[in-house]
Amino acid sequence: MGITNSNKTVNMTQIDCEGSFRVTLALTAAPDIVSNPTDIVLVLDRSGSMAGSPLANMKAGAKTFIDIIEEATDGVQDGVIGSGSHIGIVSFASTAVADTPLITSVATLKSAVDSLTAGGNTNHADAFTKAMELFDPSSSNHKVIVMFTDGNTTTGAPPAPVAAAARADGITIYCIGLVGANGVDVNTLNE
Repeated sequence: MGITNSNKTVNMTQIDCEGSFRVTLALTAAPDIVSNPTDIVLVLDRSGSMAGSPLANMKAGAKTFIDIIEEATDGVQDGVIGSGSHIGIVSFASTAVADTPLITSVATLKSAVDSLTAGGNTNHADAFTKAMELFDPSSSNHKVIVMFTDGNTTTGAPPAPVAAAARADGITIYCIGLVGANGVDVNTLNE
């Protein structure tokens, strides 16, 4: 968030060695996404370990995220991601697919999320690779990957080098850990 306004008040009388003073700080913030268009790829784990409530929770979280970005970009929920920002959906299990390109239609994004079904292994490396392919290298928009996963890699190349390559290309990565059938692999999420 960008700080748009701040002030402070200091109320200080004589203070001895055991005394204290009070400082009040007020901040007003606005999302940077309004003044800094951002392309966001939601990377959603649809592997077998996400079956049942983990998949349902992920869908609810992804759709809420889309709603938050929609409102943050133009102040209203009008069905469109505004201010030059875009969201794309990549889902993955044994392999990753681009369910949508980078778009602004909230209905299309939510429909892609709702259509996901769980099954197969978990290939995080392929998910990062497919997400990176969605970004337009000529775009000046900030690039962000938000991955929803239980973090349990079961197939494919190690994901850490692919994630490191994404970060080296200026892509910011956030991982949202969801408890799947095998728990959450926090170490993989942190890498």
